[in-house]
Amino acid sequence: PKSNRWNCPHLLVLDEPTNYLDREALGALSAALNEWGGAVLMISHNKEFYSSVCKEEWIVADGKVSVHGDSDERAMKAVAKKKIKKKDETEDTKLEKAGGNTNADGDKYKDATTNFWGQTVSKKEARQYDKAKKKGDVAAMRKILQVPVGKVMPGFEELGDGKAT
Repeated sequence: PKSNRWNCPHLLVLDEPTNYLDREALGALSAALNEWGGAVLMISHNKEFYSSVCKEEWIVADGKVSVHGDSDERAMKAVAKKKIKKKDETEDTKLEKAGGNTNADGDKYKDATTNFWGQTVSKKEARQYDKAKKKGDVAAMRKILQVPVGKVMPGFEELGDGKAT
């Protein structure tokens, strides 16, 4: 079918392109790739060949990707440094960063983020839940989380089934 044809490709994927090519053919392939204006994704063990064609190398080893060449100078989202998760920080680090305010990380209302039906609760509802929790108002907490009478919400077993005892 005609849909399988690419009339103007912008990416070439080459898997071991140097296999079975003599020196003359390697030179011709190298010259053609250098003249071509698109991107090249190449898997090769022949460093002499790929270094004459590719401006950067992505080396995959031991489950990690290391990038060498032009991309070392510019920030790349695909290889960006991993952010330190706030959960991994110590309490002292949190206090220091927040200037003593442990709620400065915006995680104050983390207890109730979804209701019984899996829908995200609003910030207003999260604040109401927090106030009800401080007061020990189980009925209000169940109402905010929309837990039906006779049901127990997983993770919130302390709210019971809502039936009067």
